[in-house]
Amino acid sequence: MSKKVRELYEQFPYPLRDPQEEKDRLLMPPMDTLSRVNHYGFAGRKNVDAGFRALVAGGGTGDSMVWLAEQLRDCGGQVTYLEPSQASTQVARARAEARGLVNVTYVNATIGEFAAMAPEKFDYINCAGVLHHLEDPEEGLRDLVSVLADDGCIGAMLYGEHGRLAVTEWRKMVAPLLPGKDLNEQLAMTRSLLSSLPEGNMLLKMGGGPGFIKGLLENDPEIVDLLLHPVECAYDVHGVYDFAASAGLDVAAFTGFFGFGGTGKAHYSIENHITDPRILRDLMALPLRDQQAFCERYSAAMPLHAFYLTRPNKVPSVAVMPDRDLCPWFFVAPSDSFFDDLLKYAGKPIVLADGTGNAVDLTGGPDLAKLLALFDGKTSFGDISIRLRDEILHKQPIDMNQIADNTLAAVWALFHKFDWMLASSLEGGGQQHDVERRLSVLAPK
Repeated sequence: MSKKVRELYEQFPYPLRDPQEEKDRLLMPPMDTLSRVNHYGFAGRKNVDAGFRALVAGGGTGDSMVWLAEQLRDCGGQVTYLEPSQASTQVARARAEARGLVNVTYVNATIGEFAAMAPEKFDYINCAGVLHHLEDPEEGLRDLVSVLADDGCIGAMLYGEHGRLAVTEWRKMVAPLLPGKDLNEQLAMTRSLLSSLPEGNMLLKMGGGPGFIKGLLENDPEIVDLLLHPVECAYDVHGVYDFAASAGLDVAAFTGFFGFGGTGKAHYSIENHITDPRILRDLMALPLRDQQAFCERYSAAMPLHAFYLTRPNKVPSVAVMPDRDLCPWFFVAPSDSFFDDLLKYAGKPIVLADGTGNAVDLTGGPDLAKLLALFDGKTSFGDISIRLRDEILHKQPIDMNQIADNTLAAVWALFHKFDWMLASSLEGGGQQHDVERRLSVLAPK
């Protein structure tokens, strides 16, 4: 980590947080929700207990540290907060103290310095918005792998190359004006430029309009981190895969970070972008990473990439259908009237929605509610398939084993699309609900 980067975060701890607000709210970064980590990073089989150890590498002012420590508080799991900035650590520690969190160890060091200490291995490592600010990001990732348990998972976030084009162009624009100015002078200049942006400026479009700029002007650390950082790089989808491979890791899944309606993985699925069946067929024939790269360029709306990394061949894919002994459950809890509404509108076109923009069109028969009620976190895929075969499809005059499995896989794919459902073993970690979303049935028009 360069001297300028260290100085920046001492002067402007990031993100801007008031420890007193911990009394009234809990920030829950979606990438660090342990049910999601277990699902994607451990195929639902990790036992989150007193032996679970999490590392937040580059913890800033403590968002991920606080959320992980809260989730591990009751089971006895431990969090190590790693951050070179004393100013950021002071804020993070005050936030943890305000919440009464005692399962956190604080280490003031860089990633490289910490790896050289040869600590015990970690089950989960969060490293969000950090590696792209290092002089050698690949070395930083290798250092993280050196402290990762053999079956461990890394949740990472890197800047996106195409969705961040407005920031890249801004940095090019102001580069000739920066020499000779200290950070406070650069900030004053940037605030002046932001306050009088032309309507067609790319930064306005990237942020969604004047409200974005107003928010920036009220948050100096955000301006500095976004527009004046001395060291940064960005990655496209192929770059993310290559970056992971440089440390001997696989991309297990893309996930959400913020501003993606609860989950960001749907942005990487071509079915959510393309409706022309001929184009869709051609795209589906491409390797997955090429499909995802197409989505990134086509949407032009991915300012960052959040994803889980695992060692090769360590985690079975959950994209099609998890192993038959795992138990699916509603990560996004159904509304109180969800099952009644499914019965009420059986045979009619409906929309399932979670209130954050994620929705699917569906026409379900009267047995759909009966099937979905089995996704209770206690009944395995194998048992659900048997009951689907014997209790719902039993009247069909053909062998129903494969039909039941195919039907179950289709239902799983539908509800896994936006992480409405996850899967885990009964012995694994707690089956949390996404408290920011609720799954509802919208009446047919």
